[in-house]
Amino acid sequence: MGIVIGMGIGIEMGELFIILAGILLVFDVVLLSKATAKDKKKLEYSFYTSAIACALVVASYLSLTWAFVSDNFSLSEVYTYSSSSLAIWYKLGDPWIGASGSMLFLTFLFTILYFIYRFKEPELETGDEKGSMFRITLYKTIDLFLIFFILVVLLHSPFEHFPMSMSMQTVLTEGAGLNPLLQTFWVLIHPPIVFLGYSFVFFAFALTLTGMITGGLEERERRTLKRSLYAAWLFLALGIALGGWWSYEVLGWGGYWSWDPVETASLLPWLALTAYFHLSPKRGENMSKELTLLITFLAVIFSTALTRGGLLESVHAFGRSPVGPVLILFAVCVIFYFFYLWRKANKPLYTFDVDSSSSLSSISLVIVYWSLIFLLIICFLGDATPIISGLFGDNSMTMSPEFYNKWCFPFTLAFVAALAGCNASAYMGVKKYLVLILAVLGVGAVLAWLGQPTPNPLANLGLPLILVAGFTIAYNFALRLPKKKSSTRLWGKTIVHLAIIIILIGVFVSSTTETESGFILAKPNSTIRALGMRIELNDFTIYTGVGSVYSAQHHLTLPEYSALKMDASINEAGDVHQGAMWTKYYTNHGAVSEPLIISSLTSDICVYMQSTKSSSDSLLYALMGQKVQPENFIVSVKRIPLIGLVWIGIILMGLGMVVLLAGEFVNLRDK
Repeated sequence: MGIVIGMGIGIEMGELFIILAGILLVFDVVLLSKATAKDKKKLEYSFYTSAIACALVVASYLSLTWAFVSDNFSLSEVYTYSSSSLAIWYKLGDPWIGASGSMLFLTFLFTILYFIYRFKEPELETGDEKGSMFRITLYKTIDLFLIFFILVVLLHSPFEHFPMSMSMQTVLTEGAGLNPLLQTFWVLIHPPIVFLGYSFVFFAFALTLTGMITGGLEERERRTLKRSLYAAWLFLALGIALGGWWSYEVLGWGGYWSWDPVETASLLPWLALTAYFHLSPKRGENMSKELTLLITFLAVIFSTALTRGGLLESVHAFGRSPVGPVLILFAVCVIFYFFYLWRKANKPLYTFDVDSSSSLSSISLVIVYWSLIFLLIICFLGDATPIISGLFGDNSMTMSPEFYNKWCFPFTLAFVAALAGCNASAYMGVKKYLVLILAVLGVGAVLAWLGQPTPNPLANLGLPLILVAGFTIAYNFALRLPKKKSSTRLWGKTIVHLAIIIILIGVFVSSTTETESGFILAKPNSTIRALGMRIELNDFTIYTGVGSVYSAQHHLTLPEYSALKMDASINEAGDVHQGAMWTKYYTNHGAVSEPLIISSLTSDICVYMQSTKSSSDSLLYALMGQKVQPENFIVSVKRIPLIGLVWIGIILMGLGMVVLLAGEFVNLRDK
């Protein structure tokens, strides 16, 4: 039956470690609250207390990792996301894959970041009263953040055991297995990169809150803040990009972006940070930077609550848990505290420094900022509206991709036009710029009327503006390069801006010009034609029951999956491409297909295999160890032009962000 009966197990060591860490952090807050820069003993005790607390968090995370590696299926988390036959690298990544373990992993990363900062910071100097109080306040703020995260971890603990019956506990000798959609290389790097981005956002916001409490940031803290934000921006961008590549290349969800609720939520903090980096460089006149970082922080909390709390149904989200509401409550408390500090500072939140005499650059920066903020608002409303309607009993409301495409389009054009203005300000005035934009939009309107170069009028309207924006960015770079050859900021900013243009061209063209064959009923060892291509199909290679999982439905240990592999040869105008399509049937998760994708400079060809009764029966027979060739199956072919521009743009964006981040470490002065 795959189960044995054993004695009940008390609290896990990993859970004990995380509880002790929380207690020590509370003690650290008390020590810091009573300490001044002159209290060397208290500060020394505080450092050791926090160091031990950090070590305990690390020990808790390693304990969970060991539970996966050692197949401790008495833990619900291990049973749900692992099995004895699961590859070791997935077991090492399982702690950040599961619903509960991922919160512990996020706490672990933030703890490491905190310890590195506190360990590297110089000792508090007696004469530097302001700097000392800043760091004491910062340590208290981060301690409080960590205490909250630990409480969230314990609220839905990854160390929970299965429910006990009377005084005995059922201990499984096999797990349910990892979801097949997560059994990919990308699951080992995508979540850690996203959580690193979140950790840097938390750290940057802690710095910001501390600055509001103590009266401002010194030069050293401003550099640390900027480095943290560039790192967060980079990791958030990479996380979104890797998620898109994962869904496109591996999972076959029909594209790299589907406006899924969790996908959309992941975009929110990136939009907020991008807006932050396009704020006016003026400092001290208002609190727009602090407000934008608050929005970024809240976007991260919202995204985490959506995924880990299951507030909405999503292919990315876990089931409902108390984590979601608690995170939302935490966000509300932070908002109240932020505005309390704002009232004490007695500064405006935001001021429009634009009038009739303003330069093109200053006007464009304002438009860039607010177009990004409105894009963020649209994406947030798209996610929040179904949640709010669900509170009133209406669970049917969902936002379609058409909602996002319709409302995001005008603000995307405004952003592109303003980006062009920022780069054209060195050689063009406001009036000439307006004439240029109107002329370009006129060309776009003509193309929209003609239905060229894509079938979509909105794409045709926007493409000329995007191309002109790309030209202004490149031309501005060519003008400024001889004067600022050593400016990493110029190089980084230009690469990021050009990357955005390339991505938008790829998105506009690929999403509006893709063609699909529809369903084609095919037989093994046959030839089909679709979209001008000749596709030769071989016989199936059948893989009988692979791996081992526990099936709660059948109360048996069964093979994890069976598989059908179809080798195919695609002949396109004399060019021959070889590859394979897969369909697998998982005991606990059903059928999953992996597409064959052929990439070229001009387009991608995607070939999908879908099941018929014959192929489904073959998979079931294979699960039981028998090889039966299917009589037929369904094939669907899709051609996606210029999709490669999206991936090229993403690579360039990452490169530009790395250059900007490296510049902050190379240059001693904050720019």
